[in-house]
Amino acid sequence: MLLKIIGVLVALVIVFGLWVRVSPLPQDRLSAKPGPDAEGVHPSIGGIKVVRPLSDLPENALDRMVEIAAATPRTERIGDGTDPATFVTRSKLWAFPDIAVIWVEDGNLHVQSHLVFGKGDMGVNAAKVTRWFDRLEAEA
Repeated sequence: MLLKIIGVLVALVIVFGLWVRVSPLPQDRLSAKPGPDAEGVHPSIGGIKVVRPLSDLPENALDRMVEIAAATPRTERIGDGTDPATFVTRSKLWAFPDIAVIWVEDGNLHVQSHLVFGKGDMGVNAAKVTRWFDRLEAEA
């Protein structure tokens, strides 16, 4: 009986792991440019949005930010658009996807990153976006 329970639990874990990896991404979020649009850091449950004036950032900030995002481990660019540039980063263990959207509007660089499944990301998206901006500013 105990072996059956363990077998069922192992099977559920495997099915869950496969489901997270093969579930389609929400298409509407791959090109959305969500608010808020005011300058600053805007945390949310499961994500973050950072809006910074281009005048405070190095030259070609959008292009550099896109390159930095693309160089992030376990990150894949979705499409080839720059308005917005969209990336999916997957967690190491379960391959949970996080969608990051990067664009320029009204003289500001917008970077929004948010989880796809669940409600809380334990600060993973905020840490990732902070690293991206730190790297961008280190190149100035």
